[in-house]
Amino acid sequence: MNEPPQWIPVLFGAVAFLMGVLILGAFLGIVPTDGGRFTAPPAVILGIGLSLLVGAAIFWLPRTAPAVVRSGLLVLALGLLAVVCNWTAFAPEVIYSSSVSIGPVSFSGSDQVGGRIAFGLAALLVDAVIIATIAGWIRSARSGRRPNR
Repeated sequence: MNEPPQWIPVLFGAVAFLMGVLILGAFLGIVPTDGGRFTAPPAVILGIGLSLLVGAAIFWLPRTAPAVVRSGLLVLALGLLAVVCNWTAFAPEVIYSSSVSIGPVSFSGSDQVGGRIAFGLAALLVDAVIIATIAGWIRSARSGRRPNR
């Protein structure tokens, strides 16, 4: 199988890292904003910022890193992302709104149900992956075999 060029994981890791730093920097007041504010709870903002930083670390890990380290970081990143998805899907009184402008035409609206369905499905998927990974670790530990690399 062909290996991807070395610059691809470096680039994707850098993008994730910068996004995480910007989110956390804005949240902490280090990165200036145009007066915008975060309306999500601090745990949700920290969850998305930290999940991006952990995701960058996963991209930057050498291929020779132990499988347990790679898997542990993946579960940590997914767990932090699960906080975001679960809050977005199931938090009370959250209303999803969006607007799009194409030239002089603009569309906007609010949707109480569609956003919850989309984020609810994402939350359930992320939760299932985390549970399946942890269950696999437990099965491997009980049987005394090492996980695949």
